[in-house]
Amino acid sequence: MNTSVLCDSLRLRVFAVKPAYAAFTAKTRRRKELLNWLRLGLVVSSPCVVLLLLCLAIPAFPEEIDRLLVAVNGRVVTEGDLRLAHNLNAILAPARNGAERSGEEELNRLIDLELMRQELTNFAAIKADESEIEPRMQDLRNKYAEIGGLPALLRDLGLQESELRSYIDLQISIEKFIQFRFRPFVTVSPEEILAYYRQKLVPQLEKSSGARVPDLEEVTSQIEEILAQEKVNTAVDNWLKDIRGHSRIESFARPSA
Repeated sequence: MNTSVLCDSLRLRVFAVKPAYAAFTAKTRRRKELLNWLRLGLVVSSPCVVLLLLCLAIPAFPEEIDRLLVAVNGRVVTEGDLRLAHNLNAILAPARNGAERSGEEELNRLIDLELMRQELTNFAAIKADESEIEPRMQDLRNKYAEIGGLPALLRDLGLQESELRSYIDLQISIEKFIQFRFRPFVTVSPEEILAYYRQKLVPQLEKSSGARVPDLEEVTSQIEEILAQEKVNTAVDNWLKDIRGHSRIESFARPSA
């Protein structure tokens, strides 16, 4: 190869390498300067740095996560929903809100309640009026007046009055729905009334000392209503079993103990 050509080739390669090498050395120099500056900064401001590191080392308290329990036709039910329903029932029906009821039982009751709430969307005309809600609220105010009042009880349970009113609203709406949907199809025969009178009412009254046993005619309407309500309850239970079978209920977690 011609010597001049070889020299020109080598010169071109050197010119091509020089910019890359210069950039590399510049980066290296800046990196060293930065490290020296950081070392100086750590020495000068070490108390501040230590304090910063301590702050970063303190673990942040995790936010409480509302656990998903089930989804009922796409509507999620959480642990918070279950706790809310439990506390509301403790106010509305303390005698029946027994501690022996398990979390699974309460969750099943809440699923039934959600199924009824969803069914109510098909009956827009069935809803509670304020004139029906307020008397029940007043009954609760009177009931808890001697133990500090309803507002204090709500605060102790972490509830808002609006949540209680909404729950009563739903309760009344469901009662209306049941009466509309099931009560018209329930009949009670005279034979059933007589059987209840002889087999249940009379023996129960005879066990109570001094209790007068009324004639059948005096209590016919009351017995009829009791038997009708029992049949309505049975019809509702069967309907809920049927609607559960046609609903999409997805379980994610078991309720906490």
